[in-house]
Amino acid sequence: AWGGQHAGMRKLFTVDHGTNGKGPVYFGWNKGGNLLACCGTNRKLTVWDRQGKVIDQKTLSNPGACMGLDWDSSGETIAVMQQGSPVVVLWHYPGKKLENLETGLKDLTFMKWNKNGPQLAVGTLKGNLLLYNKKTLKKMPSMGKHTKKITCGAWSSNGRLALAGEDRVLTINTSEGDLIDQIQLKLEPINVQFARMKNEGNSNPNDTAETTISVNLGGKTLLLYDTTETNESPYELAFLPKYGSIMSYRWFGDGYILVGFSSGQVIVISTHLKEIGQEVSYVVPHSDQLSDVAYCPSLQKGASIGDTCVQLFGMEELSNIKARDSDKYDLDSEYGALARMEWTEDGQILTVSSRNGNVHTLLTKIPVMNDACGTRVLYLTSLREVCIKDITAEQDIINISVEVEPSFVSLGPNHAAVGMNNCVWYYHLPERGSGMTAKATQRTYSYSVEAVKLSNWYAAVVSDGKVTLHVIDSLETENSNNIRNDMDERLQQKVFPEKEGTDVRITSVEMSPKFMMYSTSHGSIVYFSLDDWTIISEYRTPLGIRAVYPNSEGTRLAFIDDANEAYLYSPVDDSLCKVDQFNVNTDKILWDSSDWGVFVGCDAKQFTTYVYSPNTRWGAKCSAVCKMLPGKAMPSDEIKTTDKPGHFTPILVHNGGVVCQMGNGTMPIVSLNTHVNATSSNRVVGEHVQQAFYNCLSLNRLEAAWSYAQRLSQADCWYLADRALHLLDIPMAIRVYRMSTVQQPAMVLALTELLHISEKTLLLGHVAMLFKNFNEAQNHFMKSSNPKLALEMRRNLMHWNEALELSEKLSPESIPYISREYASQLEFKGELQPALGMYNRGLVSIDPSVDEQKRRELEQHNEQCQAGIARITIRMGDISRGFQIAMQTDSPALAVECAQIFEELKQWTEAAQLYEKAENYDKSAEIYICQNKNLKAAANLMQHITSHRIQGLFGAAKEHERDYVAAKEAYLAAEDWDNVVRLLVEHLNDISSAYDIVRRTKSAEAAALVAKQCRKDGNPETAIEFLLLAKKTDEAFEMAASHNHMHTYATVLGNNGSVQDYLSIATYYEEKGDNNTSGDFYLKCKRYDKALQKYLEVVTGLEQGIQRAEDEEVRNKQIDACLNKAIAVVGEAQSDKLNKTLITFLTADEESQAPRDPKYLFSLYMALGKYEKGCGMAIVIARREQNMGHYRIAHRLLFQTYKDLEKHGIGIPSELRWNLMLLHSYLIAKPLMKALNDHEMASRMLIRVAKNIAKFPQHVVAILTSCVTECNKSGFDKSAYQYAKELVTTDRKEIPEKHRKRMDTIVRKPGYYSKEHSGKKKITEADLTDPAEPVGQCPFCSTQVPMTMLDCPRCKNNIPYCIATGQHMLLDSWTSCPKCNFPALLEPFSEMIRQGEPCMMCEETIDIKDVKKAISPNPKDWLSGVAGSGTEEDAAKVEQAEP
Repeated sequence: AWGGQHAGMRKLFTVDHGTNGKGPVYFGWNKGGNLLACCGTNRKLTVWDRQGKVIDQKTLSNPGACMGLDWDSSGETIAVMQQGSPVVVLWHYPGKKLENLETGLKDLTFMKWNKNGPQLAVGTLKGNLLLYNKKTLKKMPSMGKHTKKITCGAWSSNGRLALAGEDRVLTINTSEGDLIDQIQLKLEPINVQFARMKNEGNSNPNDTAETTISVNLGGKTLLLYDTTETNESPYELAFLPKYGSIMSYRWFGDGYILVGFSSGQVIVISTHLKEIGQEVSYVVPHSDQLSDVAYCPSLQKGASIGDTCVQLFGMEELSNIKARDSDKYDLDSEYGALARMEWTEDGQILTVSSRNGNVHTLLTKIPVMNDACGTRVLYLTSLREVCIKDITAEQDIINISVEVEPSFVSLGPNHAAVGMNNCVWYYHLPERGSGMTAKATQRTYSYSVEAVKLSNWYAAVVSDGKVTLHVIDSLETENSNNIRNDMDERLQQKVFPEKEGTDVRITSVEMSPKFMMYSTSHGSIVYFSLDDWTIISEYRTPLGIRAVYPNSEGTRLAFIDDANEAYLYSPVDDSLCKVDQFNVNTDKILWDSSDWGVFVGCDAKQFTTYVYSPNTRWGAKCSAVCKMLPGKAMPSDEIKTTDKPGHFTPILVHNGGVVCQMGNGTMPIVSLNTHVNATSSNRVVGEHVQQAFYNCLSLNRLEAAWSYAQRLSQADCWYLADRALHLLDIPMAIRVYRMSTVQQPAMVLALTELLHISEKTLLLGHVAMLFKNFNEAQNHFMKSSNPKLALEMRRNLMHWNEALELSEKLSPESIPYISREYASQLEFKGELQPALGMYNRGLVSIDPSVDEQKRRELEQHNEQCQAGIARITIRMGDISRGFQIAMQTDSPALAVECAQIFEELKQWTEAAQLYEKAENYDKSAEIYICQNKNLKAAANLMQHITSHRIQGLFGAAKEHERDYVAAKEAYLAAEDWDNVVRLLVEHLNDISSAYDIVRRTKSAEAAALVAKQCRKDGNPETAIEFLLLAKKTDEAFEMAASHNHMHTYATVLGNNGSVQDYLSIATYYEEKGDNNTSGDFYLKCKRYDKALQKYLEVVTGLEQGIQRAEDEEVRNKQIDACLNKAIAVVGEAQSDKLNKTLITFLTADEESQAPRDPKYLFSLYMALGKYEKGCGMAIVIARREQNMGHYRIAHRLLFQTYKDLEKHGIGIPSELRWNLMLLHSYLIAKPLMKALNDHEMASRMLIRVAKNIAKFPQHVVAILTSCVTECNKSGFDKSAYQYAKELVTTDRKEIPEKHRKRMDTIVRKPGYYSKEHSGKKKITEADLTDPAEPVGQCPFCSTQVPMTMLDCPRCKNNIPYCIATGQHMLLDSWTSCPKCNFPALLEPFSEMIRQGEPCMMCEETIDIKDVKKAISPNPKDWLSGVAGSGTEEDAAKVEQAEP
């Protein structure tokens, strides 16, 4: 809330004890609340006005202190009672004179004026009563009214007087003093009041007579006595002890009592009969004590005093009374304890007295008086102070102290005005921040001013239905550039309406910087130009206008007429736009200062937001903002209003906030429900995003809605697109349809075409068409510069009647084309007669002078019409004419269409001929065959037929005629093999051709036919074959078993049989004693135990001679085959039981108990995946084969084992690696000599083998002989001598004869054959040497290592060797075999491949193109057992070897 510093109560003035004297002080406000009278112990009667100005002050002549003060009902006379004085002093406001009223009584104790009459009641210490009539000046004493002191009393609204005193008697008297009734009281009365207790039986709201008397009895209870129920006992209300004593109470509302207690608590009780005495609510405004309470009906507030403070509490809702700190006013303790309080009638001022003589006047309600200009607000902050505030900056601009308490205020761009009666004070506002004060100019008019409206330099003064327009008389006027210096007095003041003597009254006037606008009772809206000083616009409505509400510039004006309907008026074009869904209770309209198209209607209970859209599909629209329903693009009919809090007076609207003024001076802002989250932009998150989106949408804030739409679903985005189109915002609609959640490229393309359209009617037509409002679109197009668009739209929509009607006006030349299109639709719908008429109407005559292109178009059009005529003619029964037209046309499509119609009509001949004409031979032939039975005509078409179905139909027809050869040819063309076979078997007796067809096509039905024929012919073997092809497996098995052709059955069955089929075959052979074949079929049906059993039985039978073989070699081959099958069975079964059975069988012969060949165990372990055990067996087997001299076999076994281990990622044992290397070194010696002619390297390989000659026991002599011979050739004299000596010494007799002599010579004469030592006479063994071996870098540590050394002496790694030379590998010459991936040196390996040698390791033939040099090889792969993976990644690292 703005204006918070003015909230709550403000002190107006204080009358301290210096004026009243220390001690009790009595005060009172006159009727109307304009004068305050005070009198205290110093006997000075002072009268003040509302602003604290002394009106009069009189010193009372009698010496006694004041004991009472009261105003009469007219508010003109004060009565003052003094201690010890029999005189009542009367002060009269007219003349400000004192008058002494002699009562003739002593010891006055009570005094009270009649509420509505001239009587003054005076009571005494002895209980006597005096009634004085101010009008008649008559005194009426009534002696002995009470027996003791009269202490309190009250007048009722109908002139009854209730008195109570120390005698504990309550008397009720007339205004003349006559006793009506009296009641005895239990306790001493303290306070008496008249009121009206709620009576359920009396429902008359006009009956306000005060018939209930309430009495505070000693502060303990509250007595309620109904004077109309004299026979009923009074009600006595007691309260809880915790409340303390009753200090004060006040009646209010509909029979409620506000009670204040000494404990500081205040409660509300009800006097309704059903709830009498019940506590409605309570509040604790004071913590220590409470002195008095009061209630103000106009404010609906209560007040209490105590604890040196004044507390207000709102009582609009009795069940929820709250005492807020903002409604609390603290007084300094030096002022003394507070005693009594009183409110003025209007509730604006609350006066409080203290026990030491001070009187404080507080402002509790500021008059609700305000005005606005732009975003600035002018309002009262005190009775004589106004404040101007900027609501956007939330700060005060200036505070102005005014001369009077104004009855109206006004604010303009440069001035502020306040006024009362016929005087107006104009204040020129200084520039903000200048520090200057507002300068005032007073102007007095000859009439009472009702209101003032201000522009920059003009004032419009309203009085009695007329407006006076004049220049504001301020000091700055003379220097203003906006006022023409030559303006005479006539121009500077003007009275409206200008015509005198008429009954026209101005009902409302407003000002803008350029215009004065006013409305009249006769329905005129007048715009007066302040620049041109003339009327520029006058608009008449049929009804009188209550009020006008222009926007800030005056370019749009809202007004309410006498029918309580609202309209928006545009002075630019005198257009009027009705406000839809306008609230008839609206009493004020406020335009949103931040949104030109939004204004708010205000009534007593709510605010209604209206949105004005000057450009929509339907023209200018203005309507109330309604609630958006989920899933609906348009708003509902339920208006979205905002509740208006009570006592809120709206001043202006800015960005969805209604700035209001309250009675306490605060300026709260009420946020409109229509704007919730619509102004918060990026701060809105979560579930509030959709609410913000819809609010922005309903306010036509499309840009803001766009920012939210990007966070919402597709459906929400559709609503934005629709609203954008309704508002003709094409770019926004395109943006929405381009969103990823919407993605409507078709709409984007369509709308993009509208961007260049500047003509409004054209644009409206296209948009209406997008919304499928075609009548609306047509109306817009017809009003546009291109009315043919309406015709184009109707044609595209196939609205033919409308199109024909439009074409007669807009484009007669298009009538034939529209007629043709319309006829096509009528024909489709089956309306033949109208369609025929339209086709005939569509025919056009062709002018010979037209160009060729136009001629072709017209001819094509006429052809289409003729086609339609032909179709309809046929359908309507004129067969011959329709057939003639169709046959004469050159259009295959028309021929097909007419043929289809003839087909529907069962006119087969015409249909077939037309199909033939259209070259639809399949359809024509089908009709000839199936319907006409005209096979001759069909035969002429068969050369064109490609359909197997038609060929089949023709074949069936020829077969029906017993022309089997022609039928067979037709079936062959149709690929109907079953029928072909049937004809060959049953009619043509060509069984061999039937065999070929069935074997080729695998037709089951045809196979059954052939099998049946084979049975008849006594050919069971062939019958079995075709029974299997016919899927008659059981029948084929029975025939095979019965005719002993099971081998044929099994062969034909192949791998296509079922488990049961194979099981039957296995059982058959088992019964026949053929265990080998039986085992094969048990394996196929996965009966592994039976298969193993049968294989082992075969082996056992062969070994024991139970089963005979041709010779030993055949027998061993059969045993080897069966054991390998047994191993395959166990490997596939992966059964521990079968494993154990086979291992037991292999490890010991049943007769000799000697183990069988270990190669079988090796094969078993490899089949079972037990590669480590298989590796061990491979080494054993290879050693055996090596010992037997089978070096190639041993090499292959070790190589295969190596690759198997490598494949499964198992490390290669060093023994296997070494044995393979040694065998490989021996095997490559010969290729080195022959292919590479490298005798030196061959010698080194043979030396490597000779060093391990014990591994080659079968060929020791041969190997050493070869080694000596090759060493001798290569100059390895020392090695030749060494191994020759070994041969001669140990195995001389085994040396072949042709080498023995040479060996002897080498031993006896060292160096004899040496080229190096030739010519030397005597050479000893010590002189012999071998050639120095070349060295190369270790691929691991780069140490220079001899080329045939495979262990690095430095890093201790086993170096990979070349499979071509046996040398260790070099990184810069690394390649590998493309087949086995073993490493090789690039040059020698490539040369060996060129010489036609296979890979020495895997024995595979290699293409030289596949040999590639490795890039950055990793020798560690070899150590880990991966001799080059051969993957695509490795292939990417190599390059093509040089040829």
